[in-house]
Amino acid sequence: MSQPNKLGLVLSGGGAKGAYQAGVVRYLAEQGIQPAAIAGASIGSLNGSVVASSDNIVEAAKTLTKVWNEVSDNSPLKMDGLAFLSLIIRIGLAGFGGPAGRAAAMNAKHLEHVLPDKYHKYIGDPVFFDNSPSVDILNRYAKLEERDSGLPFWVSVYESDGAIKDLMAFIKSGLNIKDSKSSSFVRINSLPEDEKRKALLASSAIPLAYEAQRIDGKKYYDGGLGGASEAQGNTPITPLIEHEKCSHIIVTHLQDGSFWDRNKFPDSTILEIRPRGIARNGLLDMLTFEKDVIIKWMEQGYQDAKESIEPVADGLAAFRMSNKSQAELVKTASNMADSLQWLKK
Repeated sequence: MSQPNKLGLVLSGGGAKGAYQAGVVRYLAEQGIQPAAIAGASIGSLNGSVVASSDNIVEAAKTLTKVWNEVSDNSPLKMDGLAFLSLIIRIGLAGFGGPAGRAAAMNAKHLEHVLPDKYHKYIGDPVFFDNSPSVDILNRYAKLEERDSGLPFWVSVYESDGAIKDLMAFIKSGLNIKDSKSSSFVRINSLPEDEKRKALLASSAIPLAYEAQRIDGKKYYDGGLGGASEAQGNTPITPLIEHEKCSHIIVTHLQDGSFWDRNKFPDSTILEIRPRGIARNGLLDMLTFEKDVIIKWMEQGYQDAKESIEPVADGLAAFRMSNKSQAELVKTASNMADSLQWLKK
C-alpha cells in the first residue's frame, strides 16, 4: 500500500537532453516541492545522484544548474584514444594478420578473466568515449562517500549479453520485432562508494560509446535499453511504487513521443512532464552539448514543469505542508534534546 503524501521523482534518460531536468528541478525548488524518493535512468541517474544526495530541493537545483553549466563549457564527449587504437589494432589483426591474427583478435576478450577491470575496454567490447568526465562529476557532486544517506535513490541497469547483441535487441524492440529484456533496479544508498560509482556509470553507459561496468561478476550497460518498447528501463517508476510506496510521482521524460504509459500504474497518481515547443534534431539532441543548446533545454524544462504543475498546484500543496510539518517536528525534537541536556547539567 502506498504511503499518503509521499512524492517520488522519476528522471528518464536522453543524453544531453538531461539539461531539461535541471530546469524541472529548478521549478520544483521555487515551489517548495520536495520529493521523498528518486529514480533515474542513464543521464537521469547522474542527475538523480545530485538530487538524492542534496540536503533539500533548493540545494539540488543550484547544484544541478552548476553541473550543467560546467558540462556546456566542457563537453563530456571525450574520445578514449587508447581504447579506439586497441579496436583498430584488433580489426587490423583480424583483417590482415592471417589465421593467427584472427585468432588473436577473437580471443583477446578471454583475457578479461585474468586482467583487472580497468583494462577490459582495451580487449573486450569496443569503446569510443572516456567516462572520466562523468566520474569527475560524480566524485565532486554526488557525495558518494556518504553511505546510507540522502533520499532513497534507485537506478536502472541492463545486464549485458555483449555490446552488439544489446544494441541489436534495442533496435529490434524499436522495430516491433521483439522487445528487449527488462532492466534491473539498484538501490544506491547502502552501497559502498566504489559500487555506487559503478552502478551510476553502468546506468549511463551506452554500448559502444562507453564501457560496461562489472557488478557482482556481471556486466551492465545503460538502463534505458531494457523493455524498450514500453520504456520500462528508461522510465524507472517501478521501484518508487513497489519499494518506496510513493502515492504521487512526477515523471520527467526527455522525449515527447515516449512509449511509456502511465495507465499501467493505476494505483499511483502520476504527473508527466514532457518536452514541447522546442526544435528536434533526433539523435543529435542526445549528443549536442553546446552552451546555447544546453541553456535552451534547461529553460524548456522549467517552462514545461511550470505549465504541467500549475494546474495541480493545490494538490501538490500537501507536500509543501508535510515538509513544513516535518521540519517543525525536527526543530521541536532538537529543542527537547537541548532541554534534556540542560536538565542533566
